[in-house]
Amino acid sequence: MPINAPDLLQRLMNARSTAQTEAIMAGLPIVPPEQYQWISPDERSGPWQPGKLHWMPVGMDRGNGGRIKLAGEPMNPLAERLVNGMESLIELERIRELVKKPNAPVPPNPREAVLRYFGFPKLDSIERLDDEERKEKSALADKVRKNLSITLDFEKKVKEFAVTIRDHGMGQTPDNVHRTLLSLGRTEKADKPYLIGVFGQGGSSAFSIAKYSIVITRRANDIRKPTEHAGAGWTIVREMQPKGRRDPYYAYLAVTEEGAVPRIEPQHAEKFGQGAHFCHIAYDFGASDSAIARSMYQSLNHVLFNPVMPYDLYALKDTPDPMKGSAQRLALRVRRFGPGVALDKSFTSLPVL
Repeated sequence: MPINAPDLLQRLMNARSTAQTEAIMAGLPIVPPEQYQWISPDERSGPWQPGKLHWMPVGMDRGNGGRIKLAGEPMNPLAERLVNGMESLIELERIRELVKKPNAPVPPNPREAVLRYFGFPKLDSIERLDDEERKEKSALADKVRKNLSITLDFEKKVKEFAVTIRDHGMGQTPDNVHRTLLSLGRTEKADKPYLIGVFGQGGSSAFSIAKYSIVITRRANDIRKPTEHAGAGWTIVREMQPKGRRDPYYAYLAVTEEGAVPRIEPQHAEKFGQGAHFCHIAYDFGASDSAIARSMYQSLNHVLFNPVMPYDLYALKDTPDPMKGSAQRLALRVRRFGPGVALDKSFTSLPVL
C-alpha cells in the first residue's frame, strides 16, 4: 500500500484494535528496526532508505522510555489529552483574533480566554446565574462541547480497549507534528498565559499505556500559511525493545530523516476536517470492561474537576454524556435541591482520632 493511498486515512481513522493497526502497518513500506535505528543526532544503525517509513524516537530522544512512563493512573494521560484539545480550540480563536486585530491584548488566563472567545464563564458559575442568562451561557458551552470528545471502544473478542480523543481545533501541519504533538519537554506555550500546560509531556504518557497509538492532525485552513501543506499528517506510535538492551523506548513512523511524519494529500484529507485525532489502542486500564465503562464518567469529572471547557464522553455507547466537571455537577445540585443535599454521595459518621 502506498504511503499516500486514497483509502489510508479512512483506515487510520477507523482503526480501534491491534489487528486493524497491524494490518495497516503490514501493507506499508516500513523499514524493520533491525535495519535502521535512530541512536543519537549523529548516529544511526543503518542507512536511510528513501521512500520508506522508519521508526524514530518520540521527542528525538532514544532515552524517552522513563519520561513517557510517568503516568500514575491510566485516566491521567487521557485528561491531559483533553486539556490539549481545549488549548487547541483556544489557540485557534487567538490566532483568528490576531489576524483581524494584530494588537489585540493577550488574555491573562485560560478562563478569560474562554469568556472572550466563546462567551461563557466558569462552568460551575453558570448554575448560579438567573434563568435566562443561565440558559444562554449553557447553550454557548454546549455548542463548544461538540468540538472536543473522548470515545471508549471495546473489542470483545480480544478484550481490548481503545480510547480516542478528537478535537476540531487549530491542528498541525505535517511538517510540524514531530516538533509539537510528538515532542517531549519542548514548549511553545511559555509566553501564552491563556493556555493551560507548559511542557507538553503529560499526554505522551498515554503512549506507554497503549500498545499502539494512531495520531492524525490537520491544520485549520483559515490559519494555514500558503506555504504550508494543506493535507493531514499521520503516524503510529509504539514501544521498541532493541535486542540485547534493557532500555525500551517509544518510536513513531517518520518519512524523512529529520523526523517529519507522512502526509495525506489535501484531496483525500477533506473528510478529516481539522484538529487532532489520538487513538490509543489496547489501552490498559487494569480493570474489567464493565468497571471502566461505569467509572469513566466519574473518573474524568473528578480529574478535570472544573475544566475551562466542556467535552463529550462516548463510553461504549452512541450518545454522549456532557462532561463539565464535578464542580458543575455539585453546583447544579445546589441550585435544584439546596446545599443540604449537594454531595453526590453520603458518608457515615466516623470517630475523630
